[in-house]
Amino acid sequence: MNRNEKEAAIASYKALFDGIDSVVIADTSGVTVNTINEVRSKFRAEGVTFRVIKNTLAKKALAGTVLEPICAKFHGPVAIAMKANDPISPARVAIDFAKNNPNFKITGGLVSGEVLDLAGVDNLSKMRTYSESLSALLSVFKGTTTKFAAVLKARADKMEEQA
Repeated sequence: MNRNEKEAAIASYKALFDGIDSVVIADTSGVTVNTINEVRSKFRAEGVTFRVIKNTLAKKALAGTVLEPICAKFHGPVAIAMKANDPISPARVAIDFAKNNPNFKITGGLVSGEVLDLAGVDNLSKMRTYSESLSALLSVFKGTTTKFAAVLKARADKMEEQA
């Protein structure tokens, strides 16, 4: 790869990482091309970007960004998964895929500047996404309103019987 190609690759990585504040890192040594394609399609189905990266070029692209601390995890063949404003989906897909594919090893991640190990990524994958949390909150509001209306109706019916 000549100098111009390297500069173009670094610029491409900078564009890829722009606006991203969380990632999941996986070691892809021993993973077949078919397995990479399979995991890529699973990530794509969730709207997650998944790329096998060149470590040295990615490190140069990440220098001075919020993602720079994750560069310490770039050893050997590395793949990175990310989704803007959603740190949970990449972790969820990666953990689920790794359960059935022992060669796909999650080495860590980064969320809001904090570097995570495998256990941290696993914990992250078990959290609710923003939409799931919002849905749960709305169901609480709906349930409370419904119960309140039922109590009012029962009270009105009881008052009518007494009258």
